[in-house]
Amino acid sequence: MLLSRVARPLLAAVSVANGVDTLMNPKPKIEAVTPLLAKSPVPVSPALAVQAGAAAKIAAGLLMGLGWTPRLAAAVLAVDLIPSTVAEQPFGSAGSPDARKARQERFLSNLGLLGGLLLAVTAPGGKRSKRARKIAKRIAAKRRAPKAR
Repeated sequence: MLLSRVARPLLAAVSVANGVDTLMNPKPKIEAVTPLLAKSPVPVSPALAVQAGAAAKIAAGLLMGLGWTPRLAAAVLAVDLIPSTVAEQPFGSAGSPDARKARQERFLSNLGLLGGLLLAVTAPGGKRSKRARKIAKRIAAKRRAPKAR
């Protein structure tokens, strides 16, 4: 429980910072997303898609960091991270060895972030529902009750 209270805000801070940075400087993200959205059968504005993704990162990051629906927020962040990672990592493009190394480091960093988010999605947390508390009490009472012979 204590570890979650420390880990979730740290994990969420990355998404909030990324979302704010994207809103302040959207041009590189728009350029990265444009080729992918051009293949879409539905016309989508790259600028709108980037802004919506940034807003989702900020909102979900804040929710996760504050502990409000942290599992849902982590799921939203994980789902958002996959297409943005694909858009930012042009695997087929050539470039200098330094540029390829930087892309590889960002890709591996995003994979680590995705792993942390998936752990946050599956981590138990928050208050149990009334029904879950009643069931847990019944199970505990049955374990404590002496067995009749």
